[in-house]
Order: sequence, then C-alpha cells, then structure tokens
Amino acid sequence: MNKFAAFICYAGCAGIACLLPHAAYATLPALVTLDSQSDSSGVLVMSSDVQKLITVSKTFGFLPPLAWKLAFNEKRGDMTMAEFIPANETLNDWSNLVCMQGFEGLAEDVDPAEFLDSMADTYKEHCQGEVVYQQLGSLKVEGLEAVHGLLGCTSMPNIHNASITVSASYITSPRGEMGYFTVISDDDDIYLVHKSIRTAVFTAESAPINQQNYRDFMAE
Repeated sequence: MNKFAAFICYAGCAGIACLLPHAAYATLPALVTLDSQSDSSGVLVMSSDVQKLITVSKTFGFLPPLAWKLAFNEKRGDMTMAEFIPANETLNDWSNLVCMQGFEGLAEDVDPAEFLDSMADTYKEHCQGEVVYQQLGSLKVEGLEAVHGLLGCTSMPNIHNASITVSASYITSPRGEMGYFTVISDDDDIYLVHKSIRTAVFTAESAPINQQNYRDFMAE
C-alpha cells in the first residue's frame, strides 16, 4: 500500500465512518485564537501544527469565526488534523464544521484533483443516500496549487461516538451533509480543507450548497 492509499482511509472529517474516533485523541475544546502561548486565564491555544494548517487554509478563504472552538486536533505520523465547530455545539451533534488536514510528503504521490476524487469515492462507501459531487476547477494562490469542489451526501448515517460522558457509540436518524472542499498542494505536502453543514435529509436537486451559492456560504 502506498502512502496515498494509507492516508485516504481517514482523509475526511465530516461523516465518513472510517475516521479515527474523536474520543481517543481529542484535546479539550479551545476557543479560536492564534496566540502561540497560553494566556493568564489558562485558555488553551493552538499548537504550531494547527497554526500552520490555519495559515494555509485562510489563504483559500477558510477561517473559522472567532466564536467557534477548536473541538478536536490530532497529529498521527505525517497527518495533522483540526476540527472547528460553533462554541455551543459538540462533535457528536454539530451543524457547522470547518476541518483542516495536512499530509506531510504526500504531494509526490498524488495531485490535488486525484485526492479530491478519492475523497468522493470514500464518501460513496458510507453515504446511505446519493452522493453530490462536483469539481469546480483549479486555483493557484500565492504559489500554492489547489482544486476545489462541492461534496455531500443526501442521507448520511448520524453516528455518535463514545466519549467520556457517553459509554457506547450509537446512531440516530440520518442527516444530510454538504460541504465546500479544497485540496491544496505545495512542493511537498497536501492539505485538505472543508467547510460543511448538516441539515435535514435532502435530494441531489435540493442540495443546500451549490455552484450558485457556495461563495455566499463561504462568506458566512
């Protein structure tokens, strides 16, 4: 198995079931801040790895609102991941999410378009409804190459992972998921960033994010 094949198993943050369990690796939630040290109040701040993800992500328009929190972050081998949600939500019951992932050394094995296509294939494995997928083309910003697109599922299993307060995982009624995804490449690394929402189950024709409104969605 090459490095790309090994990474793609957990390359999604939203509803993909093969994502590593949050409870096993999550840090305590922290309000969004770009400080490099803890302040006198003891508020948790982001690691340098997460700050690097934010620096790359905001170049392409991804920056969580200041009222959101860093709900989960992990570094495992060459992969770093951070998930941001509104401060009053949890990873077991979120309505809005920004996920950032970095994969060190992966750029030599895969290009951004191939990576995004593989993400869509992984989505298909877990979507109970219809996958909505549309590549929107390529981008180049500050020397970084990228492709972007829309990806979602009309009916995704709503899996609630076990945690400190919940003894066992459980599943509730399916939800629709839709997001705007960007895969970014520099000389060495690949970054996957997306902003997603969960809604009531929808149809492919009534997807809440589409080519006409995704810019407004990203501006929210």
